[in-house]
Amino acid sequence: MSLDDKKNSPAPGEPTGAARQPGADRLAALHVGYSDSVARTITSDDVATFAKLSGDYNALHLDDEFAARTEFSQRVVHGFLHASLLSTLVGMKIPGRGALYLSQTIDFTHPVFIGDTVEARGTIEKIDPETRVVTIRTEITNQRGERVLDGRATVKVLRLAGENETPTRQRAATMTDLLEARVALVTGASRGIGRAIAEALCRHGATVWINYHQSEKAAKALAEELTAAGGCCHTIQGDVTDPDDIARMIEAVTDAGSLDILVNNAGPKIRSAPFAKLTWSDMDDAFSAIVGSVFNTTRAALPALEASRGRIVNVLTSAALGRTAYNWLAYVTAKSALLGLSKNLAQELGPAGIRVNMVSPSLVDTDLVANIPDKIRQMTVARTPLRRIATPADVAGAVVFLSSPYADFITGDNILVTGGDVMI
Repeated sequence: MSLDDKKNSPAPGEPTGAARQPGADRLAALHVGYSDSVARTITSDDVATFAKLSGDYNALHLDDEFAARTEFSQRVVHGFLHASLLSTLVGMKIPGRGALYLSQTIDFTHPVFIGDTVEARGTIEKIDPETRVVTIRTEITNQRGERVLDGRATVKVLRLAGENETPTRQRAATMTDLLEARVALVTGASRGIGRAIAEALCRHGATVWINYHQSEKAAKALAEELTAAGGCCHTIQGDVTDPDDIARMIEAVTDAGSLDILVNNAGPKIRSAPFAKLTWSDMDDAFSAIVGSVFNTTRAALPALEASRGRIVNVLTSAALGRTAYNWLAYVTAKSALLGLSKNLAQELGPAGIRVNMVSPSLVDTDLVANIPDKIRQMTVARTPLRRIATPADVAGAVVFLSSPYADFITGDNILVTGGDVMI
């Protein structure tokens, strides 16, 4: 649609400075009474386009002759055309970044006509920090100040990975030769923990294959960033739950040279559900995605790892040790099985010079756990001696160590990246 947004300068009390920057938590920047708006002038092209998109070809909206015989004497704009301004308002302005619409009530109070300029305004009435749900009073007015729509929206402000506090000591971004001449494959490396691992290995001199399944854009952006910094890396698409994809991926890596380091990081979104609502199919899916992917990827890579006397690092979770995670039964059970698999592999592959180790982080600030309530996060921080949640870079540091010559005599071990939350 040909739409013109009205530009809004910050109003008194509106978020400014760091709170408006992309890295800040949008929820923390909002407050009751905060208001914002967007506007557009409705054209006949907008009406025609909306009719095509919605399938609503009502003559009242499209036929001048028919409309002229009604009480309005002219065509009336589809109600949901100007109501779509509310989506623009919520998605781009208030709360904007990370907004997920939950509900919207609408009362159409006055018709809108072609040529009208309508403004949608939202005002925050309530914020629930625990659920991150914001209640917004919504209204749309025309150029004469007449209210044409009245309603109320509830919106969840999604937590974005990287919004939480980070360690005060910044890790060095300089390149080193610690892993020079080593070739690494990191599964699920386009974002989150996998991205941090790929970046850390590359910055320490390894040639890194960045595996991704669907996030091609993110993987290529990471490769471009690392190459610009002087690193050597490649992207490779592959679904680690598909044996054919795995075989193709390993073949591509080994055809280009050796394979010294395999990091099995890829994993599914965590499904939270009580035992009573789980089926064995749910358990089977978790085992296939977590244990099956590592089993098949490791098996396909084994000849290359035997030739290089290489390293395998499997990413687990501290939830499989000691205190578990509530309602994560399928995920934790599969990760527990992966712990057993890793230890057995370490014992069996040790004589061939292959080290198999594990890294078990506690709650890590990634999009996989972005929907965890603030209360759980705060409880985790409170019981962690280092008083913060783990970052992907924390996990990556442990993987670099296990991949380096400093860990030559370590196998079958499990490094806990928990800030002291779990101690064994």
